Amino acid sequence: MHWISREVKELISTHKTSDPFELADNMGYILIPYPFQRIRGMLLVDEGTTYIGYSTNLAKRLQRIVVYHEIAHRLLHTGQNYFMLLKNTIFYPGKFENQANRFVAELILSECHPQPGESIYEFSVRYKVPVELVQIIVNK
Repeated sequence: MHWISREVKELISTHKTSDPFELADNMGYILIPYPFQRIRGMLLVDEGTTYIGYSTNLAKRLQRIVVYHEIAHRLLHTGQNYFMLLKNTIFYPGKFENQANRFVAELILSECHPQPGESIYEFSVRYKVPVELVQIIVNK
C-alpha cells in the first residue's frame, strides 16, 4: 500500500469522516471562504494556526476538492505554505502538488469503482470529480 493511501485511511479512521469541512474543523483549521479571482485555494500556517482559504467562485464540489487539497499539503508537507493557482502556469507542478493530488484522489475515490465497460471520463462524471483525479487512481 502506498504511504499516501495509509495516511488517508488513518485520517478517516481518526476523525470518522471524509468530509473536508468536517476534517478541517476537527483538526482545528480555520476555513476562510473568499471570492478569490486568481487562486482556487491557499494554505497559511502562522504561529501554529492553520488557515485554509478557498474560492467561493468555484462550484461547491470544487470547493470541497480545494479544501481536501490544502489539508493534504498541511498533513504531508508540514512547514510549508501553499497557493493553488486557478490557471495552469508554465511551472511544473512538482512532487508536492502530485502528492497532494494523490491524497485528494484517495480521499474521494478510494471506495469507488468503475462499472463494467465504464470509461474514466464516464466514471469522473458519475462521481463529479475532475478526470485527472480518476487518472491518478487508475495509474497507481
